[in-house]
Amino acid sequence: MNTLTVIKQRLVPYFLHRLQEIGIPRPSYPDELMDAITVHYIPPGRRIEQPTPCLFFLVHGLLKEYYRNGRSLYPSTLVQLLQPDDIWLYNQSAHKFRTRTLMPSWILQISMEQLHCIVRSPRKLRHWLVEQEMVYSAKHCLSDFIKQQPHWDDRIHLFLEEYGPYVDFLSNKEIHHYTGLDKTKIEKLRNKAFLYQRSE
Repeated sequence: MNTLTVIKQRLVPYFLHRLQEIGIPRPSYPDELMDAITVHYIPPGRRIEQPTPCLFFLVHGLLKEYYRNGRSLYPSTLVQLLQPDDIWLYNQSAHKFRTRTLMPSWILQISMEQLHCIVRSPRKLRHWLVEQEMVYSAKHCLSDFIKQQPHWDDRIHLFLEEYGPYVDFLSNKEIHHYTGLDKTKIEKLRNKAFLYQRSE
């Protein structure tokens, strides 16, 4: 038994526990699901390249979705951070942004063709995937919602509620374009970030 197989056997039960939390008490085909899951370890600073749509689950680490345009004055614009326990459908061809690891990350991947191992009924599977896509896509709108808040302290609170533990991974420019806060307010944001650390 190789090392990756041992790691997989340790990571998959956590994924099954997470499925229980979001409404899947037991996968339809647990043995087949185990075989269908691919485990990835990705060092920090690497882009995720996946030409075909797949379901991903972040066990450990941190990923950044961002726009990058070489002709732009601001070449890197934060879309969202993907955090441990996040489940999402990654369709590289459908999105213009990129995804990169910010810390060492362990990711589980399942192809679309194998998702019946989680939910056998096609109708229930579609419903479940729509729910996951809504949760995932909702954070794509968070930046606009934060910018609509008239008070800067509300903007700081909303940003830190979501990303408080990870502000050190983001530049001031990224935070500015995500929240609309100026340099002075971003400094206040960074000084408050310790209040939003999460216990493991």
